[in-house]
Amino acid sequence: MDDYAPVVAGLEHDIDQIEATVFSGAAAPTERIYSLRREATDFYRAVHPLLAVVATVERATEAPALQPYVRDVQDHLQLVNEEVAAQRDLLGTVLEANMAVISVEQNKISVQQNATVEQLTVLATIFLPLTFVTGFFGQNFGWLVRHQDSLAAFVVYGIGGLVVPLALLLLWLRLRTPRVSTAAEAHDH
Repeated sequence: MDDYAPVVAGLEHDIDQIEATVFSGAAAPTERIYSLRREATDFYRAVHPLLAVVATVERATEAPALQPYVRDVQDHLQLVNEEVAAQRDLLGTVLEANMAVISVEQNKISVQQNATVEQLTVLATIFLPLTFVTGFFGQNFGWLVRHQDSLAAFVVYGIGGLVVPLALLLLWLRLRTPRVSTAAEAHDH
């Protein structure tokens, strides 16, 4: 039974390292947590059945001189059994905490991706009307742009085709800004 103490201490040391990693905010390797939990479970399966064997030996021992030794073995075995069961439970909690840390990291990445997509959408909104106007006036077909022969037509179709989308973009940005600050204020409270 005394040889079980270093095994329990080794498991405890490994669990403390993993626990420190997870609760520092960094994601620990999930595979390592599962591996430790498997070790603890295997050790529990080796220790737990011995409780019944030692209890039977204690009841069957008729020599009073051996009773203290058998009880000492049983006490050590119960202590190891309880420590390993607690370590298994702790590893389950650490695994859940690690999954929560991973989930938070994935949410951060998702928010960054959403911000990037939003910026790309704004750029596309800006360049779409520019591309349309350039494409329209860049046609080599006289019948398509023949009626665009005056300065007024150019201003209405060319410049107006650029100003309207840009004005809508600025309006959208202006309306969007108070919602972002309101959400930030609500988060602070």
